[in-house]
Amino acid sequence: MKTFYSMITAVAFLSACSTELTNQAVSVRQISLAGAENCSFLGPVSGSEFFGLTVAGDARSALNKVRNSVAEIGGNAFVLTQTVSDADGTVSHADAYSCK
Repeated sequence: MKTFYSMITAVAFLSACSTELTNQAVSVRQISLAGAENCSFLGPVSGSEFFGLTVAGDARSALNKVRNSVAEIGGNAFVLTQTVSDADGTVSHADAYSCK
């Protein structure tokens, strides 16, 4: 029975690691490099997530961190420059923009 509770605790801990979007980041969108031509470059941002329950969950959480970071610096769009995913986690790099 003790093992069962340990497993439940571990699953709850790992699933709690997923990053949710902030209210400001909900409107942050991914754009193409060509779509950024009429936007102001704000700087690079990144997001990472490791040891989640799934690779897809880690990727979603890492992109949520990118969107949150873009919103924090006043942006509303980003161009994804690199994402690396494996069984251990995901790291995403992007350039943040402010677009009209």
